Amino acid sequence: MADSPVFDSANMTKTTNLSALMKTYYDKLLLEIARPKIVLEQFADHSRDIPRHEGQTVSFQRFVPLNVVDSPISEGANPTLTKLQAMRFEATLAKYANSVVITEEVDLMALSPVLEAAVVELGENMGQSLNRLYRQCLASRLYPMRVDNSATYAKSGTVASSGGGTSVIKTDLTEADHFWADGTIVFTSGKSKGMSAHITAYANSNGQITFSPALIEACEAGDTFRVVNSTNISSSNVVTCAAVERAVAFLKHQNAVPYDGRYYVGVISPFVQYDFMQDSAWVNAHNYAQDGALFDGEIGRWGGVRWVEDTDPWLEIPTDGTAHESTQDRGFGLYSATGTVNHTPIFGKHAFAGVRLEGTPDKLIIKKPGTGDTSNPINAYSVASWRAYFVAVVLNALFGVTLISGASTIA
Repeated sequence: MADSPVFDSANMTKTTNLSALMKTYYDKLLLEIARPKIVLEQFADHSRDIPRHEGQTVSFQRFVPLNVVDSPISEGANPTLTKLQAMRFEATLAKYANSVVITEEVDLMALSPVLEAAVVELGENMGQSLNRLYRQCLASRLYPMRVDNSATYAKSGTVASSGGGTSVIKTDLTEADHFWADGTIVFTSGKSKGMSAHITAYANSNGQITFSPALIEACEAGDTFRVVNSTNISSSNVVTCAAVERAVAFLKHQNAVPYDGRYYVGVISPFVQYDFMQDSAWVNAHNYAQDGALFDGEIGRWGGVRWVEDTDPWLEIPTDGTAHESTQDRGFGLYSATGTVNHTPIFGKHAFAGVRLEGTPDKLIIKKPGTGDTSNPINAYSVASWRAYFVAVVLNALFGVTLISGASTIA
């Protein structure tokens, strides 16, 4: 195999040597190939792109709901003034990219147009990569719900004191050290309601939970939360209609807004789908297509959810109660191709966003050898690349549920 080319960014060619017509064609081809792979893009909020020249961090603000009024006021009196409180959180944009090298020999001797084939491969890769980032965000930040409804590995708790800080809380939990490590915590009341984080450590002595990322403001005593891990999830713990209906009931209780006024959206992988598609309550999408437009990839309705297929599932290794402390090797938000835990997200509107840099769309870049390219003196190769500025962020963890399950093995 030939040695990989050594790139010198100072001397890399600056011209594409492609006509404007061909460049437009390849740009459209890349996006067309990528679009079906980015399953979650169609459901993300896109109104929060960062303006150019204003840094990489986007700040989100959500107002804390006012208390329900259930007592009348006296005639001639004014209501007690209530301070309007807002919760703020941030996300930082990152740059993602991939490149392929086309050697001169391949370009000259291949039986098919190499550049077009390279663009197709890049489109597939870009779509899958950005969709994987969406899936990671949802798996680690939506409200987690085990399909077995375990009372051992999923518990609600209360913050015991207000002295914990923004990344540590003391709780009323009593499990052994490390029991909740690599699980997820979601705050269900207080200023941080709807925020979620990854649990990095748990201590039995005072029920202390350490988590990341940190909150903007510290919790107060009495704030409530939910903690969940995936310990003991097996292939027999498949998604059932009862589990889906439980998720839908939760979203309704949280006032999550359905996408079409009636149904929430779920994203499902083929093996999870296999476990319930034969249920008599399943309705194939072609049976109701005449009722309105289908989402890209929509395959059916079931349990109050319109289901969209994603052939690249989010898989994880189950948590096992060992210490996370320094390096995460399993659990929520860490993808594993050999994992047996499946995440199936179900959500309403405004659950998550896909943030980009304003005026800087996902891009195809093609570098062909030019006369000024001293890093490639004999025109030995060309380079084709995709580049995207992107961050996925959950806006409200209570507007979406991630069902944690196993799935049948299909030989």
